[in-house]
Amino acid sequence: MAISWADVKDWEPGPLDSIAADFLEATQGLRSAHATGEDALGAVRSEGVAVNAMRSSTISNLASLDRALTNVSGVLFAIEGARDGVAMVKAHVDDALAYASANNCTISSDGSAFCIPLIPTDLESTLEAAAATLTLTEKVETTLMHAERVDSELSSALNDITTDTYWDGDRGENKVIGVPDFPKYGWTPSQNAAWWKSLPAERRRFLIEHCPDDIRHLDGLPATVRDEASRNALYGYVDAYGTKRQGALADAKQAFDKAKTEYRIAYGRRSLFPGIKQLYSDENAAKLKLDQAEEALNDLEALNHQLQKSEHAPAYLLDFNYDTKHHRTTAIVASGNPDTAAYVSTLVPGIGTNVRERLGYYMDINDRLRAQAGQVGVDSNKVATISYLGYVAPEGPGPKLYQAANIDYANEGAPKIARFMEGLRAHGNANGHSFTNTLLTHSYGSTTGGKAMTQVAKGTVDNLIMCGSPGSGVQSIDQYNVPRGHVYESSVPEGDRVQGLAPDDAYGRDPKKLEGITHLSGDATNAKRYWHRLPFRHEQSIMAFRAEAYDDTFHLQSNHSAYFDHHTRAFRDFTHVMLGKEPTTDAQWADIQAERRK
Repeated sequence: MAISWADVKDWEPGPLDSIAADFLEATQGLRSAHATGEDALGAVRSEGVAVNAMRSSTISNLASLDRALTNVSGVLFAIEGARDGVAMVKAHVDDALAYASANNCTISSDGSAFCIPLIPTDLESTLEAAAATLTLTEKVETTLMHAERVDSELSSALNDITTDTYWDGDRGENKVIGVPDFPKYGWTPSQNAAWWKSLPAERRRFLIEHCPDDIRHLDGLPATVRDEASRNALYGYVDAYGTKRQGALADAKQAFDKAKTEYRIAYGRRSLFPGIKQLYSDENAAKLKLDQAEEALNDLEALNHQLQKSEHAPAYLLDFNYDTKHHRTTAIVASGNPDTAAYVSTLVPGIGTNVRERLGYYMDINDRLRAQAGQVGVDSNKVATISYLGYVAPEGPGPKLYQAANIDYANEGAPKIARFMEGLRAHGNANGHSFTNTLLTHSYGSTTGGKAMTQVAKGTVDNLIMCGSPGSGVQSIDQYNVPRGHVYESSVPEGDRVQGLAPDDAYGRDPKKLEGITHLSGDATNAKRYWHRLPFRHEQSIMAFRAEAYDDTFHLQSNHSAYFDHHTRAFRDFTHVMLGKEPTTDAQWADIQAERRK
């Protein structure tokens, strides 16, 4: 029977939490019993009727334990997947209900959506209601699609276990009893975390050293593991078959050298035979390939440089990848260890973000966030700050700035951010590590992060901060799966025309206009290069008119990144929110400035 909207409205992931914990404990007990049996069997050296009977009985018992462990592990992974799936469906349900409330819409028990115009006789209001109906219908359909998949996958796994036909996927190559030797495609962060915790230490070490590309992208694994595996993939390793792999950095250098040679050949041919049009096409194709290879090499060289810089806090390379669709390198680097930190923040930047030019800039910002934590009474070793360049952002400023008008970059990036944040929490839950989790977003990254917060499971993110935002990604603050009162925005009063610039229907409302949001200070005047309007802009004169026109033309975005200067009150507020403290009051800020002047 198909799942209805009335069904999914009541779904809650909570009851699955204790079940998953029970099955994890059961797998550990079975594995311990299996190891004891193997040790006992290996210790038997003598022969005889009684000894042979005991050996035969032990082998039979081990086979039974094998099967039991496989089935119990199967239930564990199925429950973990269902828990994440139900949490995602719940997030989509809440998003749809909040959107309906904000747009004067209703959703019937069968999932049909209808939005009533605020002014029935007004054409614009009618068209807006029709557009909202389409959007809400799509949200409901997406929710039900996810619900059907979650229900189907859980039912299938439990049926296999009930009929004793479940297997761990390894067949004759089985290296770990009862648990897949390698992660399965499409696993959720909680499944990844449970799988890793179920592996014996020697298997974990083997995967890190010899199969880094199989594990380093997995949300839910420890940061230390992802860091070591990612560095192996970057600098080289010996694979599972004993073959030496030179690593992504050397691969990129080799690809660049090859592309350079191919371009020289194509250029030479075109020069020798200038009348053949095909040779011009060949040269252009070779030049494009060379440019892309050079950018990829420069990205990895910059990544290597930032990882080696002694000025940075201890850096953890959580991921890097090459996006073949957009021909862009992505990377995620933590300053400090998220596995042990009491406070974790993830900074998501916006347009113009690329590894070769901006990774160092954002790592510097995150180093300053950690340092400022020490200034407000929190040990910086308890803080981890993450530079999330893990999605492809629009290019700019420059000839490709038009990409900023494309919401597809945000729609593609949002699920990645949601799963990454859930991975941080899943690892913490699996290992008894509690922490305050903050998402700090800027510019186009705030739209992307805002959309991500409609897809993330509740309880994953404690604070959401947006600054310099063109749009919040939502129409109502209730669409975020973030605790009420823990959604913040900061907006400088001048020199940042990006604020609220984008259309509401695609990018969401301007965060400043979201009801229920907490407004942080937008005071960034202490930034070193903060731009101020000329003082005579209100004078009625030709000079004042020209000066204001000049300001409006050349300083549209002069203060767009001023939020991140560590001297500013805005930056101080970011630190306070991340640490669970109240934003600075006027009196506190006055005291801070007075102390600085000393």
